[in-house]
Amino acid sequence: MKGITGNPVLDAYGRMAVGPVGGARPAQPVESVGSVAGPSTPAAEFSISAGARDMAASGRFDADKVEALKSQIAEGQFKINSQDVARRMLDALG
Repeated sequence: MKGITGNPVLDAYGRMAVGPVGGARPAQPVESVGSVAGPSTPAAEFSISAGARDMAASGRFDADKVEALKSQIAEGQFKINSQDVARRMLDALG
């Protein structure tokens, strides 16, 4: 006998549906994802700012290079070399 839809595939799919096993209960809802990370603290904000100051003081910032990259991105010409990125990440980790 065909189901309500008359489509044998949908009817078979509907017959495959199962209910909860034994004493299974629905999962408890998560309270809040934001509470896992915790609120931002002034100390955390300060350490980020200190890191930015250290980077600026190290002289590693090249304004001309940044402008060239912005231009390449705007023109759709910027290419990412994934192997180079991976190598640099591994080098940074030691």
